[in-house]
Amino acid sequence: MLTMAFVMMLMAVQPASAQPGGQIPWPMRGGEYNGKDVRAFLYGIADVSDAEIVQLRDAYLARYKSNLSHISNYDEQSDQAYQENQNFLRYLYEMNTIVNVNINNVWVSYDGTVDDSRAYYLITRRGGGGIGYFVTQKDGKFLFVTREGDGVFLDAEDLAVAKDAAVRMRKFQELTYGLRDVMKTDTMNYDPNIGAMYDICGLYATAVEKACEGNTAANIERKPRPAAGSLHGSMKAAALAVAKADDPDVVDVIITSSQWDVKMNGAVPVNRNIYGYYIYKDENGLQCYSRMWTEDYQGNGKYGPLRKGGTGTGSPFYIK
Repeated sequence: MLTMAFVMMLMAVQPASAQPGGQIPWPMRGGEYNGKDVRAFLYGIADVSDAEIVQLRDAYLARYKSNLSHISNYDEQSDQAYQENQNFLRYLYEMNTIVNVNINNVWVSYDGTVDDSRAYYLITRRGGGGIGYFVTQKDGKFLFVTREGDGVFLDAEDLAVAKDAAVRMRKFQELTYGLRDVMKTDTMNYDPNIGAMYDICGLYATAVEKACEGNTAANIERKPRPAAGSLHGSMKAAALAVAKADDPDVVDVIITSSQWDVKMNGAVPVNRNIYGYYIYKDENGLQCYSRMWTEDYQGNGKYGPLRKGGTGTGSPFYIK
């Protein structure tokens, strides 16, 4: 049962004679919900109960529809009704922006048909930051994959993020139930992408839920061991010592460079780099992380001791 304090915060109660319908749902006032702005509310939607979401949704859809009537009749409340609906549309576009960040290659036709045959679903944390993994469909199964499309096994921390993302999309889906039918009556503002959010959010939630259920080591796509370059033999011992000083969990390294990559400032060297991988071992086998090692130029044709460089841009991968 919702408390009176929550109801008062959810909706601004106005005299029926002053406001059409008597109550204004907060998205139409452009205001806050429980002290959070629209974006904060939407990112934290997983913590909002289903009952509260249903009440909010039913209230704003009824208000939106009522406002359309006032607008079409050009009555004394039409200006206010128009502004409320514009506030509501901004709220919807904010939600749609978050949805579009999470989902790639979903196409919506004007009649609302959704094509997800090439969809990738990005796993994001609250606040929108991606964790570097997608969900895609392969051979009839939904799998977690890296940016490069390789199947991957999510550890407990990343799996928890994925499950939370699926909950958020289910909540968004509940928030947009019935939205398309109501929006279609607003011919001036109807946007098929907004109208299709219910379906799109359902696609995302289903894909991530099924990927979580099937998150097993058997899904890992193991690549061949990276080929060692000609510098591997002479540099491995020093590179491994640097790697272990950086992270004691490193079990091995591979140097893939066959020559030094010298970085110049005009005609003067700055440093020189070699590239390769840190190798870790966990319960699923050996995993490679792209790394770089650096020697700084000391002058007179000499370079200093090998040190840790930067990290590569590729996702970690398991090797056979």
